Amino acid sequence: MTGYWHFPALAAVISMFSIWTSPLIIGVFLIWLSYLFLKKRIALLPSVLSLLSLLFFFSYLEPLAIKEQTLRFNQSRELSGKIISLVKQTDTHFSFTLQNDQTSTNIQVIHFYKKPPKSFEKNIQYGSTCKLNAEIKLPETNSNPGQFDYRSHLQTKGISYQAVLADVTQLQCEAGRGLLPIIYQFRDTVLIYVGQTLSDEAAAWVRALVFGDDSYLDEDTIEMFQRWGMSHLLAISGLHVGIVIALLYMLLVKLNLMTKENAQWVIFGFLPLYAVIAGGEPSVWRASLMACLFILLYKTGIKWSGTDVLSIIFILLVILNKLIIYHVGFQLSFAVTFALLISKQLILSTTSRIVQIIYISFIAQISILPIQIYYFSLFQPFSILVNMVMVPYYSFFVIPMMFGLLIFSPLAIVSFLDGIFLAIHEQAMNIVKFLDNYVNYPWIVGPLPWVVVLGFYMLFILFMQFWENNKQYKAFLCACLMTIVIMGYTLRPYLSPWGLVTVLDIGQGDAFVIELPYRKGVILIDAGATFSFQEKQPSRRIYEQILKPYLFSRGIVKIDAVFITHEDLDHNGSIPFLVDDFTVDSIIISNYYDTKQKSIVPLPEETKQIFVEAASTINLHGQLFHVLGPIRDKRAANENSLVLYTKFGETYWLFTGDITKDEEREIVNAYPNLQVDVLKIAHHGSNTSTDKNVLQQLKPQVALLSVGRENRYGHPASEVIETLDSILLLRTDENGAIQYRFNQHTGTFKTFWP
Repeated sequence: MTGYWHFPALAAVISMFSIWTSPLIIGVFLIWLSYLFLKKRIALLPSVLSLLSLLFFFSYLEPLAIKEQTLRFNQSRELSGKIISLVKQTDTHFSFTLQNDQTSTNIQVIHFYKKPPKSFEKNIQYGSTCKLNAEIKLPETNSNPGQFDYRSHLQTKGISYQAVLADVTQLQCEAGRGLLPIIYQFRDTVLIYVGQTLSDEAAAWVRALVFGDDSYLDEDTIEMFQRWGMSHLLAISGLHVGIVIALLYMLLVKLNLMTKENAQWVIFGFLPLYAVIAGGEPSVWRASLMACLFILLYKTGIKWSGTDVLSIIFILLVILNKLIIYHVGFQLSFAVTFALLISKQLILSTTSRIVQIIYISFIAQISILPIQIYYFSLFQPFSILVNMVMVPYYSFFVIPMMFGLLIFSPLAIVSFLDGIFLAIHEQAMNIVKFLDNYVNYPWIVGPLPWVVVLGFYMLFILFMQFWENNKQYKAFLCACLMTIVIMGYTLRPYLSPWGLVTVLDIGQGDAFVIELPYRKGVILIDAGATFSFQEKQPSRRIYEQILKPYLFSRGIVKIDAVFITHEDLDHNGSIPFLVDDFTVDSIIISNYYDTKQKSIVPLPEETKQIFVEAASTINLHGQLFHVLGPIRDKRAANENSLVLYTKFGETYWLFTGDITKDEEREIVNAYPNLQVDVLKIAHHGSNTSTDKNVLQQLKPQVALLSVGRENRYGHPASEVIETLDSILLLRTDENGAIQYRFNQHTGTFKTFWP
């Protein structure tokens, strides 16, 4: 089997893909495996093991789903169990995973606070046995395309429910016994010691790069590293494990404390311990176990290739934890490592360290491209160049310095080293921030379908083989095909005759995204936000969690126009964030809009502000929007809402903002022959709107209602629901996002939640 272990590992990967996408991929794999066997390019034993691996993992792995609900949720109840995770503490909350005694169900216990407690209960730690009173509920799930699904995220960690702890005094814990609690208690002690000994910034980096706890790093820094494809630098991986091995080897052998053979056994025993101390992330387990297996192979004289070792560790980790396949760190770690291993000869073909770094950076970035696009919907073309600089910087300075700061922390010299690190690292981060501000031109693609991902990786493997064998023309051809695969999918909306209208579920607010056929234009009608009632300032939450991810998931980088119906923050609150991140050609508002409203000024120079009045028509790439209101100045924001009338395919739509019954009657009186197929219900279903007589005159077939779940206003009013009884009513609080897909002749509605 030497040199062939990657076939059973690949069979496991195929099983994963078949669960995520389509079982048809298994047929493709079997045809390919049969071809290799018939051509005598693979022997019988690896063929049989590959088939067994395929059958085993296909039956062993399973899609994410909430299992039988053994707990009653959305009510307070007593729980007891053992803490089976590290306790995560931030500025706003602490959380941990509790394994329930009665059902063995894993529950995330979370407690929110306004200020972090000065002292943390020592018994709230891994292995402790706890009793608590809390509200049990299902975690929040996504209600919009592209939105992060927190429920699925917790399911990847084996967590099915949440217990929200209102009062920390309702939590009582007794410290557990055993080796792991001692190890984690030691870890917590060291983390506290690091925070007390080093500067805040240096301590944050030591905690992240030595102990795998990035909760102390600035969120903007983490997001910037994600944008530039440098998340791997923040995750403990093979580089960190290599430095640990080098430090131990130097201390034990170079200082003549023990022989090389004994030092190897010490390293073999220490690496799993370090994997636990470093947070137990898949990337550090992968690197640690690979190093341990290499030591065993060296001791026994067995010669296996790097891909054999990687494949066996891959299979072992998936068997031990089937949910690990959903961990993005696991996917990225194995993708990069496999790519570098199969490119070993190419990397070593040059003696220039600079060229080797260029090769490594290029190969690593290309190997994770589909995964990065899937999770973040974007790719930075310049990230390869940035990584060429930052990877050596972190490899030869930052990470060794972090271990150095930890080792020398008891000595007075640590303050000097701390200052040196801060001075150099600040300049390095300033360079990245400069590039982020002035060279930030990402490709916004959206999640790739499995066929595209599979095709890309097949071409990537061929590309590396041709490049390594100096078949430059064929390698160049594969590179072109790889580019065509990605760019072809990116261009798909521009070739499609179908348009899309999406009513985003942003809670108590409005946000409509209109994508015209052939991507002739992207138009928004309102972009609301939540806000603080005390300060009346919009929050970024709706924009960052819903609006921006949706636009990215659709591959949208440019917005042709945004209609803002009126001044309320639940309709315009996300505009300042939108114009910062996207190119917005124009903001269209009513003549009676209060331009002193801070949420839309100042606008970028490239964004025009257009005022419109009743009876005017706006032509946006052939899509006509007729302005029906406000007919006159009512000197009130809701009453002065823009009323827009347009046609998608063969369907007539009326957007009403937050107008009242008076404005509704004025509209139908001014336009007595108005034909409306789809009506946006005004003011989130308030009883001040949706006049029964107006509805009888318009006779819409579909009514769309944007409304927040359990909102404080009591929307929608019961009388409005009764008025809409004979009409198909689609509402965001019950259906999630609502989409209308249309072409020139037809269209269909679908909802995110059935």
